[in-house]
Amino acid sequence: MKLVDVVTAYITLKRAAGMRFDSEASLLKAFCRAMGDTELAKVTPQNVQAFLAGQGPVTSYWHQKHRVLAGFYRFALSRAYLETSPLPRVVPKCPPPMTPYIYSVAELRRLLAATEQLHTPMSPLQATTFRTLLLLLYGSAMRVSEALALTLSDVNLEEALITVRDTKFFKTRWVPIGPMLTAHLTTYADRRRLLPLPERETSAFFVTRTGHRLSYEQVNQLFIRVRQCAGVQREAHARYQPRLHDLRHTAIVHRVVAWHQADRDVGRLLLPLSTYVGHGAITSTQRYLSMTPELLTAASRRFAHYVQLEEPHEN
Repeated sequence: MKLVDVVTAYITLKRAAGMRFDSEASLLKAFCRAMGDTELAKVTPQNVQAFLAGQGPVTSYWHQKHRVLAGFYRFALSRAYLETSPLPRVVPKCPPPMTPYIYSVAELRRLLAATEQLHTPMSPLQATTFRTLLLLLYGSAMRVSEALALTLSDVNLEEALITVRDTKFFKTRWVPIGPMLTAHLTTYADRRRLLPLPERETSAFFVTRTGHRLSYEQVNQLFIRVRQCAGVQREAHARYQPRLHDLRHTAIVHRVVAWHQADRDVGRLLLPLSTYVGHGAITSTQRYLSMTPELLTAASRRFAHYVQLEEPHEN
């Protein structure tokens, strides 16, 4: 059988089982392109190793590719399309997980100011679009993919309520927003409606000058330009630089720091926060709480206050 035919059958099976399987499907299609128009049985261990290796050192992406291919070859073996798997038997150690970058308030301001360099006569709304996107990501802790998927009808500015549809966990949720963010979104929405509306009210909220939805690749490239202009970066020897997705981590951490500083019951508030940001479990929210100096200081202050209250007083 042709490799592409078996891959197609595998993707169809996974989606029929209710899985979205988008990133996995993209990876398997890339595997097909790399292998060429060939029979499944003719894909050698050397071919697979070259695809897994890519370029540069082993990263978590190596393990992601290996995990997806392992599932695919289990499927092929179970159907007797192959007798043995060409996957390598020795799996390299996974590198340490990527540490989120928590932006300071000063860095956030520099990022917003740096969006001005995106202004161009060919796309006069580009700078405003990207600035508004950054404000939304930080103000709502949305995922980048969720923000880019928004339509005009999803953003109810009169009710200050955003509808996030078909999220990572196949759920729809409401995201209330504050008055300042609502004002920024209103200003942007008025200007965005001057651009083409190919699908009327279901047209994309964040768009190019032609009215088409911005892609993740486009906004990621724009963010790299903005971040470099703002001078926001990790130390020189770091394997990776601050990402657009780190705005979500930052928003969650800053919210918890503010609760600590206001002497709020953080333990009780974590569950509503988890629901607000669209996590499937509270443990996912807890993983976002990287120990920044601000969070550590706030938590230490709360603990010291608690100890003082619990210490018995001498008579």
